[in-house]
Amino acid sequence: MNRIKFIIVGVLLSLTIFTSCLKSGLYDLPAFTDANINNIYFEYRYQDPSSTWIDGTAIVKNVTLVVVTKNIDASANTVTVTVEVPAASGTFTTDERAKVALTNLVCTTDISTAAKIEPVNGAPLLGRPGDFSAPRNYLVTAADGKTSKTWTITVTALNNP
Repeated sequence: MNRIKFIIVGVLLSLTIFTSCLKSGLYDLPAFTDANINNIYFEYRYQDPSSTWIDGTAIVKNVTLVVVTKNIDASANTVTVTVEVPAASGTFTTDERAKVALTNLVCTTDISTAAKIEPVNGAPLLGRPGDFSAPRNYLVTAADGKTSKTWTITVTALNNP
């Protein structure tokens, strides 16, 4: 009886593995050719000594910075922003707020569908703390793998009132 169960399970398993839900003859969708930056965000990360992991290391927290002005020019491939540090609150103390500088910002972007973005000419990796005290260049490659644009991100001011 166990042998019959084993054979039945084997047949059902092989039918599942060797069949497909997809129909044959489907046409390929066109690859996207857009290589744009559509939006930009900045944050500041800091270690909170009042909140620690079980091993005693401080937990890293982040504060979203306010993008006060933003100009995304798709014809010139430039993004120009002014960023403002929010007021001190909770564990983001006045002392920690004073440490926010153009040299330790975390930048993230929204880019075209299925595109990829990579730093060029020594620009910091997006999503990690980096120096934005000078214009930074990023290569955005469209989903088609052929179309690409080099974008320049410039933070014109960091307001820390």
